[in-house]
Amino acid sequence: MPHAIAIIGAGLAGLAAARRLTAAGRAVSLFDKGRGPGGRLSTRRAGDWRFDHGGQFVTARDPAFQAVMAGLLRAGHAARWDGRIVRLESDGGISPHPVERFVGTPGMNGLIHGLAADLPAACAPRWGTRVAAISGGPGDWHLQGEDGGDLGHFGRLVLAIPAPQVVELLRIPAPALAEQAAAAILAPCWALMLGFAGPVPDIGWDAAFIAAAGGEDRPLSWIAHDGAKPGRGGAASWVAHASPDWSQRHLEETADQVTGPLRAAFAAATGIDAAPAFIAAHRWRYALPSRPLRDGFLFDETLGIGVAGDWCLDARAEAAFLSGHHLAGVMGAA
Repeated sequence: MPHAIAIIGAGLAGLAAARRLTAAGRAVSLFDKGRGPGGRLSTRRAGDWRFDHGGQFVTARDPAFQAVMAGLLRAGHAARWDGRIVRLESDGGISPHPVERFVGTPGMNGLIHGLAADLPAACAPRWGTRVAAISGGPGDWHLQGEDGGDLGHFGRLVLAIPAPQVVELLRIPAPALAEQAAAAILAPCWALMLGFAGPVPDIGWDAAFIAAAGGEDRPLSWIAHDGAKPGRGGAASWVAHASPDWSQRHLEETADQVTGPLRAAFAAATGIDAAPAFIAAHRWRYALPSRPLRDGFLFDETLGIGVAGDWCLDARAEAAFLSGHHLAGVMGAA
């Protein structure tokens, strides 16, 4: 009978689970549909520009995650971001937003690279491998790839992927877990990337949260000069995130259709109206847990299936790690 644990999704939640399970002596196989480390902590490169177009930073408030971040800092996979981060108020005011933040180096996916590098070689993630179906039963779960191929038989499963994808995979083998996952709501986000050929004027801050007045159609919720982050080289690389409401209304539009209004909103907020040498937009369909479950994780001991992700706990990158970490603590002891 198979005894290994399959983890579907090698982001923060999946890697946190893998680290704790392997430390407890469990055999683990990791699968991720992405071509390489990243997911929502991806970094996109274009010429000299580098864009953290998903997660922009992480905080470390929990002791377990603080210990992990300390190791990533020592290994050079992360750095403290002491940028000038503010909040743009709806009345035109600017207020400081002093919270300790960290970024991956040389991009946000440095965090994923670092966490994956700590795993035993036999547990290295299998990138570019999408699990399309789950069959079998408790103690002998079968995973099938999108090409119909057999990905193996496993005693237990961890799904560390967005809630809608959990629902799709567990709808038949674990309908009760699928129903619980369906209760989470994840908001989308359009990300705008702007690369300027030369330096732009200093606007007095490196990143900003953008407040909205009551009833106001707020296109943007966040703007950051990614080139000013540690290890980025200083190129004028800017990222702007659209607000959840705006992203939802424009969800099915094309990247070309949203770049115009988002660029106009960027210029209005920053005063930077120079023509960018590079412009692109990326749609994150499942970006931000707007209604997380707050249970931390889901686990059915009889089935041997656990589910983890930020959407199980809180809308922070750290929450994704903690969800996988705490789920693995239960599964490793069971």
